[in-house]
Amino acid sequence: MDCKTIHKDLIFYLDNELPNERRIIVQKHLDRCTECREFLALLQSEMQIFSDEKNPEVSPFFYTRLSARLEERQEYQPQNQWVRLVQPVIFMLILVIGIYGGLQLGSNASNSTTNQPATRSIQMLDDFEAEPIESFLLEKL
Repeated sequence: MDCKTIHKDLIFYLDNELPNERRIIVQKHLDRCTECREFLALLQSEMQIFSDEKNPEVSPFFYTRLSARLEERQEYQPQNQWVRLVQPVIFMLILVIGIYGGLQLGSNASNSTTNQPATRSIQMLDDFEAEPIESFLLEKL
């Protein structure tokens, strides 16, 4: 039998999940083939590492320390009453100043931009009359 097919079955062989006739074939091959026996030994050592990692040993003091920390209670220290009153007032003042500043900037920006488009449109109409093609098209209308 081929070593590749045996290698595929070795995991199942280790876990005793192969059918009896297949298990006998794998056992006979392992008796003859040293390469497959070495591979089986490697698989067994790796499987042992995995099983050790699955079930780690728990420190005996872990539960003692955990229960002690759960029993500790942090004392609640309420905030000073003035702090609780001043924080919202400061926030509201900053908000009102921001809104007022935004309105002032918006009104200044709208005043300065309203005059410019009107002069540009008048200037563009004057440019149409200066061009011979546009004036020709305007006369036809």
